[in-house]
Amino acid sequence: EPQNIEQEISNDEVWNRFALTILDNFKSIEYLTS
Repeated sequence: EPQNIEQEISNDEVWNRFALTILDNFKSIEYLTS
């Protein structure tokens, strides 16, 4: 079977990207409501 490339990404990296995305969204909202 072909290897699933996504499985090579560590959970830490997935959560880091997720956290950065949430942080960017929060900053955008905070900027718009200021």
